[in-house]
Amino acid sequence: MAEKIVILGNGFDLRHFLPTKYNHLITILREIGNYNFSDSEVSFSDLFNESFKQKDEFFYNGILNCYDVQNIKFNSDKLKSIQDRLIKNSWFQYLKTVEDSKIETWIDFETEINRVLKIVSIYFESFNRGDFEKIIYGFLGDESKFYTSNYDSNNYFHNKLQHNILINFNLFKDEDGDRYSILDKNFILTIDNEIQYFKEKKFFDSIYNSLEEFIGIFNDYLIFIVNSFYKNFKEDIKENFIIKNKKFLFNSVTKIYSFNYTNSLQKLYNNNFTSYKIEFLHGKSIENWGNKLEELEIVLGVDEIENSLKDDKLFQFTKYFQKLHKNTDYLFLDNVIKQFEKPMTKDEHNYVFYFWGHSLDISDKDYINDVFKIIKLRENNKIIVFYHSISAKAELLKNLLAVIQDKNIIEDLMKTKRLQFLESTPENLFNELA
Repeated sequence: MAEKIVILGNGFDLRHFLPTKYNHLITILREIGNYNFSDSEVSFSDLFNESFKQKDEFFYNGILNCYDVQNIKFNSDKLKSIQDRLIKNSWFQYLKTVEDSKIETWIDFETEINRVLKIVSIYFESFNRGDFEKIIYGFLGDESKFYTSNYDSNNYFHNKLQHNILINFNLFKDEDGDRYSILDKNFILTIDNEIQYFKEKKFFDSIYNSLEEFIGIFNDYLIFIVNSFYKNFKEDIKENFIIKNKKFLFNSVTKIYSFNYTNSLQKLYNNNFTSYKIEFLHGKSIENWGNKLEELEIVLGVDEIENSLKDDKLFQFTKYFQKLHKNTDYLFLDNVIKQFEKPMTKDEHNYVFYFWGHSLDISDKDYINDVFKIIKLRENNKIIVFYHSISAKAELLKNLLAVIQDKNIIEDLMKTKRLQFLESTPENLFNELA
């Protein structure tokens, strides 16, 4: 009898037409940011019928098919609290500016974090080398300030993007009709009105604090927006999604590891998880955290920072730092690996690992490598990857080859059917998991 372990990614939530894509989040946050709150409740149509429908009509129609949207209501006070934080949050304001560049996935979001850190670090390095003209000190308006002229900004910054990022994250601020950029004195040490150096650590700490605040906004998006969908899931849609021939999906599963932050498993599949445990690898959204950033459990960062950033000790932006710091499940399959490193016994279980809705991207390479390590230790273990389309299968295979790198391993496992790709049809899902 094989132990069945399911590893879930965001594709699981998307199969249930829950708006958890990165671009879903940014689109709805923009709607909340511009909303004029007057009533006690906000309807589904108020937030989803404009930009969301236009940008992803297929998904919008999927929501209409699966949920009683006329019953989906959002609390105005809760959304207003999100709106108030959006106005001041540097990450959201920056992400708004790049959203139209078709940044669509959470992997793209990680890329943007790395981009910001690298561009800021390059600016500090260039300033320290003396690559730029000295920042002007003098009276501007009715007080003395450190400032640059935006008419000749190339003398003070590498390019417009670098300038905009430093403005966005509040190292500088535009003034006098955007003619000048005023330097925030909190981030510099001066002697006799000469800048000696930037307080780089303090500035990077401010960027990280803004990221934590954005994580708080994201947490509340899941709690106040996504959670409102669960109780409105249509009963007649449960067939093929949750129940088939009176059998619940996941009935034969031993354990589930989820990369998601949502409570979809518990909320949609009711109490059918009493016989096994769900582990949230990157934490999960929580209610009533009281705006205490240290209470947040969500891990949202980059897989790795570039070597050039390690000198600045920017590890707080990495997932592995946040997992350690927030006490999420960073051990993953360690106990299973230790079991298989021992001599085989007669009553030893085999394992089947199912990846469902996970991109197999290199950003989660440590987890994927752990699974393949177990597969290589015992020839009766296997991996099944669910895909929703042929093009998605091709992407999954490419991502897997980038992680494992040795194509012979992938080829051998597929030839012996120890690595299989199955379309995520209801029939295949229930045959494997129910």
